[in-house]
Amino acid sequence: MWDQKTTVGLLPRRAAAQFGDRIALQYEQRHWTFSELDADIDRVAKALIALGVKPGDKCMVWLNNQPEWIHLLFAIAKVGAVQVPVNTRFRADDLDYVLRQSDSEFLFTHDTSGPIDYLSMVRELVSTEETNRLGFVTSERFPALEHLVLVTTAHHDNALNWEQFLDAGQVVEDDELTERAAAVCLDDTLFIMYTSGTTGFPKGVMRNHHLLRNQVDRLQVLETTADDVVINYLPLFHIFGYVDGPLSSIMTGNKQVLMNQFDAEQALTLVEQEGGTQVQGFEAHLNDLVIAQQKLAVDVSTLRCGVFAAGMQSAVEITRTAHEVLAPLRTISAYGMTEIGANCALSNLGSTLEQAAETSGKPAP
Repeated sequence: MWDQKTTVGLLPRRAAAQFGDRIALQYEQRHWTFSELDADIDRVAKALIALGVKPGDKCMVWLNNQPEWIHLLFAIAKVGAVQVPVNTRFRADDLDYVLRQSDSEFLFTHDTSGPIDYLSMVRELVSTEETNRLGFVTSERFPALEHLVLVTTAHHDNALNWEQFLDAGQVVEDDELTERAAAVCLDDTLFIMYTSGTTGFPKGVMRNHHLLRNQVDRLQVLETTADDVVINYLPLFHIFGYVDGPLSSIMTGNKQVLMNQFDAEQALTLVEQEGGTQVQGFEAHLNDLVIAQQKLAVDVSTLRCGVFAAGMQSAVEITRTAHEVLAPLRTISAYGMTEIGANCALSNLGSTLEQAAETSGKPAP
C-alpha cells in the first residue's frame, strides 16, 4: 500500500507495476488502466517541466471533476511542485484572493464548464493583453503568475490549450523527469488546500507527502482492496474527494468511477451497473442516496461500506434509515478536517449501528 518512503508522484508508477491492465479510472464512457493512467500522468509531468514549473512552484487547479484533474494531481507532485486546488464555486473575487494569497505561478482552468464561463472570470482579473499567444502572463496585479493553461481542446486568443500544453512536453526526456521525481521528499509541500467549512473565507492549508500515512490508516479501517469499486462524486478540490478517490485507487488498486458532480440517482445507477462497493459523503449525500433508492429501488447488493460524517443529532435518523434502505451498506462514522489529513476519528466495520449513527468514531492512530 505504502512503504513510508514513496512520495505521491511516484505512486502511479508503483500502481502500474502492480496492477497493470486493471481499470484504475472510469469517467463517463472512458476508461484508463493503471498503466495508461501512469503514462498520461508522465505526459502531463513532462509538459509541466517544459512549461517551466520548478520545484516548489504553485500550480493552481480550478477545475471540476474530470480525468485531467487527477493527471495534474500526480504530475504536479511528481515534479516537486505544489498543487493549489480551488473550489469551482468560487467566482472572480474569490479567485483574486487565492491567486494573491498563494502566489501561484501557474493557473489551470476551464474555458467553460456547464453554464459557467471560467475564462471570462479569469479575464476580469488578467486581460488578454496581459497574456501572449502561449499563455505567458505579465500582470502587475498578480506578479507571481506566469502561465495560463486552459483544459480544453478549443483555441482561445492568448492562452495555451491542453493539447498545446501536452505537445510542449515532448521535448523532455524520461531521465529528466526521473531525476525530478527522485528529488522530491516526503517533507515537501504537496498541496495548499483552501478550506474553512462554513465559518468565513477559506484559509490555505499546507500538507506534505506524509499525508499518505493518514491515508493508510483510513484504508485499513475501510478494508479497501483492489476488488473495490469506488463511486466518487465528491469534489476533488475537497480533501474528502481527494483521499477517497484518486489516493485510495492509486494506493490499493481499486477502480474509481469518477462523476463530474453529485447526482444521487446517477450514483446509484452506477453502483448497479459497475458493481460499486463504496460511496462516501456527508449527511446531505446520504439523505439524497436514501431518497433516490426509495424511488429507484436499484440493485445495491454490491455496496460494502462508506465514510459518512455522523455523530450530530441531525444525522442519527438518516444513518439508521440508510442501513435499511441501502443495505448491505455499512457506514463508517468519522470526524476530520483538511488540517489533519481528512480524519482524526473513525468508527469501523465492526461498529454497532448505534456507534455508526450516534458517534464520530474512535481516535485514529
